[in-house]
Amino acid sequence: RMAAENELDPSQPEGIFPAELTRRYTLVLKPITPAGSDSDRNTKALAVRNVRGEHLGHLITVRGITTRVSDVKPSVQVNAYTCDRCGYEIFQPVTSKQFTPMTECPSSECQQNNSKGQLFLSTRASKFLPFQEVKIQEMADQVPVGHIPRTLTVHCHGTLTRQINPGDVIDVAGIFLPTPYTGFKAIRAGLLTDTYLEAQHVNQHKKAYDDLVFDAKTFRRIEQYKHSGHMYEYLSRSIAPEIYGHQDVKKALLLLLIGGVTKEMGDGMRIRGDINICLMGDPGVAKSQLLKYITKVAPRGVYTTGRGSSGVGLTAAVMRDPVTDEMVLEGGALVLADNGICCIDEFDKMD
Repeated sequence: RMAAENELDPSQPEGIFPAELTRRYTLVLKPITPAGSDSDRNTKALAVRNVRGEHLGHLITVRGITTRVSDVKPSVQVNAYTCDRCGYEIFQPVTSKQFTPMTECPSSECQQNNSKGQLFLSTRASKFLPFQEVKIQEMADQVPVGHIPRTLTVHCHGTLTRQINPGDVIDVAGIFLPTPYTGFKAIRAGLLTDTYLEAQHVNQHKKAYDDLVFDAKTFRRIEQYKHSGHMYEYLSRSIAPEIYGHQDVKKALLLLLIGGVTKEMGDGMRIRGDINICLMGDPGVAKSQLLKYITKVAPRGVYTTGRGSSGVGLTAAVMRDPVTDEMVLEGGALVLADNGICCIDEFDKMD
C-alpha cells in the first residue's frame, strides 16, 4: 500500500523500502573444493593456528571443535521510524556495530512547515536477524607439543544459527574480517583490532547415527555380514586393527560404542542404557591408543587426560561472554561429550 501511495504522492522519495526488506533471497558463499566440484570430501580446511593476516577479507575454511555457543539473540538489520506529526515512515539500514538513531523527520511536509517532527521506533516494521557467536578451538592433533590450543570467534547469522552445538567438530567456511574494539577496550587497544570469521557455510565433520545415509551397496554388505553369524567378531576385529590381540578388550569397547537400551519403569525410575568401562593394565599395552581410536570412531567423542584436568574442569567453568559481558558457563569434557563418549586417560592422576 505504501508503494502505491509513493507513486501518487510526489513528496515521498523514491525507493522508500531499502534493499534488505525487498530482497527475496539470501546470498551465501560456499567454497569449492580443489577439484572444482561442490562436494565437501576433498576440502582442505585450515587449522586455527594457520589463519594469518594474509587471509583478511578472503573466503577461507577452518576446522575446529566447538567449545562455546552463545544464546541466539536478534540483531537489528533495518530500523523503521514513524513521525508523530505527519505519519511519515522512514527506514534506516544498520551496517556497522554502532549507529546513531534518527530523531528528526526528514519528510518534505515537516520541512515546509518548519516543524521538527519526532520519530518513534517501530519494532514491528523493523527487520531483525538471528545472531549467534560460536567459539571454535583447534583440534588436539593440530596443536604442536608444548603449545596452548588457539581459539577463533565465529559469527553466525540467519539460518546458520542453532546448527552448531558444543563439542561438534565442524568445518566453517566464511570471510575472515577485522573488527575494532569498542568501549573501554578501544582506549587500551589503540590501533589494534580483533578478528572474527563471518560464517557462510557450516559442514559437520562428525554426523550422528540418525543423520547417516547409506547407499545400496553399503546396505547390502551390512545385510551380508548380519546373516553370516559372525557379526560380533567382525566388528571387534575392525576396532584398532593396528593393535594385535586384546580381543576381549575390543569386544568390551564395541559394546561401549553400541550401548544398551534405556528403560523407563512404571514408577518413573529410569535405568540408563549407557555402559561405563575402566581399563587397567601394565604400561605399554595400548590402553591410550584404544581410547584414542574409540574417540575417532564415535560420532561425538572427547579425549582428555586426568593429569591435565581437574574434577571441576571436566564439568563446566564460569567465563565472561565478550558480546553481552555476562557470566556464562563453558562446558568441559563431559559436557562436550554429551550423548557421546568421553575418554579420560590416566584417571588415577586426577585431583
